[in-house]
Amino acid sequence: MARRRAFIRAVLGGAAALALALGGVTAAAAEDPVVAGSISGTVVRDDDGTPVAGVTVSADGPTGASVTTDSTGTYTLPNLAAGSYIVSFFPEGTDLKREYWKDASDYSQAIPVVVGEGEAVSAIDASLVQGGSIQGIVTREDDGSAIAGAEVQALDSNNEIVAAATAGASGEYILGGLPTGSYRVRFASSDAELLPEYWKDAYGWDAATLIAVTEPQGITDIDASLAEVGYISGTVTRSASDEPLSASVAFYAAGTGLDVFFVDTNSDGTFRIPVVAGTYRVLFHSNERGIIEEYWKDAFLWENATLLTVAPGEEVAGIDAALGKPAQITGTVTIDSDAADDVRVEAWSNGTMVNDTRADPVTGAYSLTVPHGTYILKASPTFSDGTTTAKPQFFDGVATAAEATPVSVLEGEAISGIDFALTVDTTPEVKPTLTLSAGSIRAGKDITISGTGFAPGATIAFELHSDPITLGTLTADADGVLQGTLRIPASAPAGAHTLVALSGTKVLASTALTVTAAAGTGTGSGGQTGGATAPGGGLASTGADAPIAIVAIGVLLAVMGGMLVRRRRVES
Repeated sequence: MARRRAFIRAVLGGAAALALALGGVTAAAAEDPVVAGSISGTVVRDDDGTPVAGVTVSADGPTGASVTTDSTGTYTLPNLAAGSYIVSFFPEGTDLKREYWKDASDYSQAIPVVVGEGEAVSAIDASLVQGGSIQGIVTREDDGSAIAGAEVQALDSNNEIVAAATAGASGEYILGGLPTGSYRVRFASSDAELLPEYWKDAYGWDAATLIAVTEPQGITDIDASLAEVGYISGTVTRSASDEPLSASVAFYAAGTGLDVFFVDTNSDGTFRIPVVAGTYRVLFHSNERGIIEEYWKDAFLWENATLLTVAPGEEVAGIDAALGKPAQITGTVTIDSDAADDVRVEAWSNGTMVNDTRADPVTGAYSLTVPHGTYILKASPTFSDGTTTAKPQFFDGVATAAEATPVSVLEGEAISGIDFALTVDTTPEVKPTLTLSAGSIRAGKDITISGTGFAPGATIAFELHSDPITLGTLTADADGVLQGTLRIPASAPAGAHTLVALSGTKVLASTALTVTAAAGTGTGSGGQTGGATAPGGGLASTGADAPIAIVAIGVLLAVMGGMLVRRRRVES
């Protein structure tokens, strides 16, 4: 107890001493006020030394200050506490580059200006250099009219504003003083019904097109047409009571899948958000735990979401959602094989798969989360050994969805015992096979193809690989047998090939086939290469040899004619 009293006395004594000390400091401060310092200088053009008025000069430090240069280019930054300052010069609306003292283009390279207590630091001057420029016109997309007063910014890779401008009465603007580099240009209007955008027609940083600038070059025709916004509105409620529900609503661009807009519901569950005209998926996510999220319209998988299209100036209302606690369906899947790699259980409603899950590979147990409703349950195995197969099964132990027993669940309800017993097919699957009338064929000729084991009535496409050459199709009969003749194109290259039978893009069967060169593919006089000769062992004839052959045949016929006349005379 004595120690505790001593501690309390010490604390109280220290507090009193601190109060006296602070009082003394306050009194001393009142008696001896701190004298403020300042920084001053002049800003001129580097090319001709003329003063530059209207340059924003700022000091970043213990107290900070910002002023603009007067008509003589001079400035004074007043009321600065003692310390180090980074001084910047921003000549907005000119062709001059911004700069940090001393002659630094980047904040990290700036030389600090040290100000002592009450010190007036002078001669912190800047000679601003001409930079590159970007210019263009800003208009409305709907009628092409100019947007006077539109704000335009050039942003560097750090998303920092390097230059800014305000569009004139005709919508024209110029962003000057740009250092060599690549920039994103952003356009915005004070009209809330017009959407900000980046060049060209991009609505996000990542999608913006970069513009390369080389100082002092000027880039022209960087124009923008701002689109009128569309709106999406709706209400999010609890499915059990229709009471408002606090939720987040995300809008995903249908083409890219990126979430481009996001909004929280109001206290009454309503929301209204401006969006770019386009097509979206809408996701509703409760801000409370234990509530299942869903896509519009009553979809619980991305691929089942209903797409929503908004036109410029249009409001699409009634995009509502009623969210509730999920239901759980559990059970076990058994299969009389150790070869199964994966068994999936699916919940279907009105022909649409609402959700699916993987059964435990060891125990076969599964748990499936679904909204309240009525479902058809299906279990399907897959095997990687290439030989084992098993047909899917619907609950309760049937082969088709039409025979299945529906399973109904209420919001938040858990139903167990939805089990499946899968059986491996004992009859080995018949694989399609192909037989050719010959193992080698000359290009341009027909080949007879026979096959068995195909699906009855299936139309099978045939190609010659490796470079696919389409040959045609044959149709299997009721027993899965096909037979027919297809022509190997004369343009098919000579060599070893594979003839494949296809169903869509899936290869059902294949067999080797050697293709020899088409007849008459020689290159003429001197056209044989590698010491090859024409068929028959002789040289290939050319057009120049034709007259000699004709004369020889004529002489031969004349001799034979004379012999025939002579023989007849002898006989007579």
